[in-house]
Amino acid sequence: MKIIIDRVHYAELRNDEFPIVYEQTLGICAKHNPVYLRLEKSYGELASFSEPFRALTVYMRKNEKLTQAGKLDVERDMLVTSIGRVVKGFGHIALPDTVAHVELLDALIEKHKFRTIAVSSRAAETERLLMFEADIVAGGQTVQEALSAFGLTAAIARLFAVNREYDTLFREYIAGKSEEQRIDVASLRKGCSKAIAQFFDAVQYSAYLYEDLDYTPLANELNLLNRYYNQQLKARTARRKNGKKTDAEPPIQPLENA
Repeated sequence: MKIIIDRVHYAELRNDEFPIVYEQTLGICAKHNPVYLRLEKSYGELASFSEPFRALTVYMRKNEKLTQAGKLDVERDMLVTSIGRVVKGFGHIALPDTVAHVELLDALIEKHKFRTIAVSSRAAETERLLMFEADIVAGGQTVQEALSAFGLTAAIARLFAVNREYDTLFREYIAGKSEEQRIDVASLRKGCSKAIAQFFDAVQYSAYLYEDLDYTPLANELNLLNRYYNQQLKARTARRKNGKKTDAEPPIQPLENA
């Protein structure tokens, strides 16, 4: 029986997409009993990449924490700058009802050199904002009334929440990085792509060699999976050619029920 397995352009997959395609391919192969189909050798070589890809997935998730922390750092810089400008602006206006509030917030801002926080190192910014938060809390109702007078209550609350979230994410990233396994992603992908191709070749050859065995169900599922990903990659290439910035797009969603 002649069987053709469609091939995926694996080089076009992102690092967060390749492990998913691999796991789905491996799952389909395992489901169809490779030993019975006399594919145990090529399947074993393919399956040997499972553990390295799990390590790669863990590695990428650690990097995601650093990316998220970076976004939070940008947000807290923006909040620091905006809050400083609001207080400074009201200081120029000098309305009778807000003079005391301006003086109170100005004193806190000067004490902590608040307007320079955004240009300090990330670690220093975290610590300085935690100290600033402590003084805001210690100031009690008087400080809260001053913040409310300038509409800064929500902005200050968000700043402190973002700072704590940044601190948590960055600490988790550093803790994970110390245990990080160095992975040669390019070599891993190259070796796995070769193993997948060899398995598909083995399916095609075995279907020709062992006419008493039915390789059609396995081939059909693999082709369904591979055609899906080729369609997604082709569509992404078309969007890129039309000027879309596809690098910022979310990864290709896995084929359901694969």
